[in-house]
Amino acid sequence: MYWEFQFLTFLQKTASPFFDLFWTLVTMFGEEVILVAIVSFLYWCFNKSFAKCLGYSVLTSITANCITKNIVSRDRPFQNTDWNIENKRPDTADGFSFPSGHTQVCTSLFVSMAIWIKKRWMWVFAITISVLVAFSRLYLGVHFPTDVIAGFALGILFSFLCCYLHQKIQNKLKLYLVTILIATIGLFFCTTEDFFTAYGLLVGVLGAFLFEEKYVNFTLDVSWFKKGLRLFFGLLIILALKEGLKIPFNMIADGNLYLRALRYAIASFCGLGLYPMLFKKFNF
Repeated sequence: MYWEFQFLTFLQKTASPFFDLFWTLVTMFGEEVILVAIVSFLYWCFNKSFAKCLGYSVLTSITANCITKNIVSRDRPFQNTDWNIENKRPDTADGFSFPSGHTQVCTSLFVSMAIWIKKRWMWVFAITISVLVAFSRLYLGVHFPTDVIAGFALGILFSFLCCYLHQKIQNKLKLYLVTILIATIGLFFCTTEDFFTAYGLLVGVLGAFLFEEKYVNFTLDVSWFKKGLRLFFGLLIILALKEGLKIPFNMIADGNLYLRALRYAIASFCGLGLYPMLFKKFNF
């Protein structure tokens, strides 16, 4: 622990406005906006099977990450007043510290892509961006070195495990239900927003995949102009639902974590499950 504080202190002595901006931009590769954009693009525009494998892998990984955080309950480095570590990214540093969620999300996302694509350049990119995101969490003062090492290792582990399960198990209903049931354990003891966000996304996205396959089954055989419209309006709908549902839900019970999970579940299910019904209706 002592050496970790020393290392973070050394890093923050190298701080400058340029590095603050640079590492803040890098760390965004481990945030939900990148995940939603990539999975949505692949799902609506490119390859549904690829998107489903990727979505399953990353959401399972981050839900496991959040459960682990609540079990270990490690404070973040800036919470220790003896060392005066500055929190340079307060918007993404709530909850516990171990393991790093940003590092695990980024690693799961891009390593899963590399497993699917099977190209050397993708592997180089996946490892490089994962290491950069891990380092950004250290520079920004929101994680210890052992947090990001664990996040990186778990990200790789879940990538291989989840991609293998998704490709080998044909009965996706059974696979998804078992995964959700295991994740439901966290509802009984997790107390952080990040778990309920991840759980809501897990339920909503996996439910949407099953619903679309059974009741919609849209085609990808359309022009790239129409695919662009799909992506633009789809991301707009998801964002509008995620933010718009805050108003009625907060009126019911402001800060209720179960309603937070429900909000993310509804937004993701509507975006990936119900929204594609418009593709056939309006021919785009």
